[in-house]
Amino acid sequence: MKTYLSVLLLLFAVELSTAQTNLELATHAFNNKQYTAALDLYQKVLKKPEKKIDLAQINFNVAECYRYTGKWDEAINGYDRAKGEGYPNPNYLFHQGNILMKQAKYDEAQKKFESFLASQPNDKDATRLLANCKFATSVAPDEWLYTFKNEKELNTTFNDYAVVLVKYLLVFTSSRIEDKEDNVYSYDGQGFADFYQTAYFKEDKTWSKAKKVESLSSIANDEFLSYCGKTKTGYFTRCNDGKTKDNFCKIYQADYDDAANLWSNVKPVSLSSAQKSDMEQPAISADGNQLFFVSKMAGGSGGADIWYMRRSGDSWSDPVNAGNIINTEFDEMFPVMHDSVLCFSSDGHTGFGGLDLFSSVYANGTWSKPANLKSPFNSSADDFSLVFKADGKSGYFSSNRKDGAGGDDIYSFFLTPVNLTVKGRITDDPNNTPVAGATIILTAADGTTDTTTTNANGEYSFTLNQDKDYKINVLSPGYFGDSRKLTTQGEKYSKEFSKANGHNYDFSIKRIPKTEIKIDNIYYDLDSFVLRETSKPELDKLVKILEDTPDAFVQINSHTDERGKPEYNNLLSENRAKSVVDYLILKGISGGRLSAKGFGFSQPVIKGAKTEEEHQQNRRTAFQVIQK
Repeated sequence: MKTYLSVLLLLFAVELSTAQTNLELATHAFNNKQYTAALDLYQKVLKKPEKKIDLAQINFNVAECYRYTGKWDEAINGYDRAKGEGYPNPNYLFHQGNILMKQAKYDEAQKKFESFLASQPNDKDATRLLANCKFATSVAPDEWLYTFKNEKELNTTFNDYAVVLVKYLLVFTSSRIEDKEDNVYSYDGQGFADFYQTAYFKEDKTWSKAKKVESLSSIANDEFLSYCGKTKTGYFTRCNDGKTKDNFCKIYQADYDDAANLWSNVKPVSLSSAQKSDMEQPAISADGNQLFFVSKMAGGSGGADIWYMRRSGDSWSDPVNAGNIINTEFDEMFPVMHDSVLCFSSDGHTGFGGLDLFSSVYANGTWSKPANLKSPFNSSADDFSLVFKADGKSGYFSSNRKDGAGGDDIYSFFLTPVNLTVKGRITDDPNNTPVAGATIILTAADGTTDTTTTNANGEYSFTLNQDKDYKINVLSPGYFGDSRKLTTQGEKYSKEFSKANGHNYDFSIKRIPKTEIKIDNIYYDLDSFVLRETSKPELDKLVKILEDTPDAFVQINSHTDERGKPEYNNLLSENRAKSVVDYLILKGISGGRLSAKGFGFSQPVIKGAKTEEEHQQNRRTAFQVIQK
């Protein structure tokens, strides 16, 4: 029995020693940011927890390991377990809010930040992220302006990011692990960064197998290539090469032979003074004379700032901070220059969470206020490294948004084609029967025209261009013409202008009668042939009819009542008809299409009229198509 108890005590002691050893190893790994290793060790400790260990702190550290390795749901649950074990610091609320925001759960994130700020009211980070949540739920996305695609052929479960176009090749950075000899970070299980290149085959619509760019690769981290086609020079970041004492991340340059597709002469850029801080993520201007980069060097706004240097012979000038219009006290990163436009990512300017893409235009010696590129360029995750193709309508960017292949992914985008059409139907008024063979003329404001005819069902359609003003004219023999205006100004998305979609471009056209047509509401003063102002709106309707029926020749007929002498009424009606013709000519109708005739009281509507109402019906102005 004594021997049996001794064995049990020995096993217990060994077990306790192992648990303590795992905890010590886990704490050491955690403090050294080796989160993958720390997580595995903490989980071993938690399987057989001891009374003396701090379960609240261990569960919090486990949640931190999940957060740093991108396992967000596990991290949120881990923080809840830490709270359940009595973790006292409200910072877990901040971390949960940050994760929920990255998952686009803005309402839930807002509650976490508000709870955190109730105990830490002056915290700048929480205040900023709370503002991001409110911004994200208030901004309408431009969902269909661009079409986006995860380039799954290029992406792996590791980080793939930062595309640059070099001639016909696409070069990007990847932390993929391809063999056992690749260096791996215990921080997150990713490999050291290297450059890979691929080409797109338009015929097959596939990418070639991505291959490592050996001439730019080293045992260090090599990432964020920027290329100047004018000078045929590339600039990139290299970190941890182990060759220098300072061990800063440095900007390197390399010459490119586009005929042989080879990089050579790799060396650090020549600086005007000694480097005293990391310099990363270079972005060269199109002319090769300005080099942007990211650094936390002294003299910045706080966090990572965007800086630039100007070429001075074979070296570069002292770094200049891009200024507080661009930089905030938080992080501004991943600059890319497109002519005079700087695209960059920031978590300091108000956005959707994580790093958001912004653009700023340099003009008259200053930068414009950075504009958030909104959804779907920006998401609740990190979005960065935006680069456009030569057409300015398509390109690539990087993001670790959900539903990707894993880690940072490469996305392509292109301006979604905007298909604008107008569709209508021409019918007879009042029979509502289709008018086949009617001529439909579409005229743009610049004078260009397109013509079609209606089918057997009276239908027509046109393809339209963006940002144009149009007029649609309907012509058919034996009918009065008609017209309507249409504009595509400001239309950013595909759209059909039709009655079914609330944009009625159907026409119901009237046959031209052989008899005269009364023009309502034409008034003159007593014994006068001067048109009253109240008459002109009705005459303007006649102007439109004549404009829409350009082949019609019209006679204006004027009639008086039966009172007075015939000679007087004949002259008065003649002058009244001429006054209408004069007005029509003034409004642009050709006088050659117009004639005037006064009938006096020779053609009364009511012969022998007695009441004023009956006299009013006899006093009338009409028009009649006499040639068509």
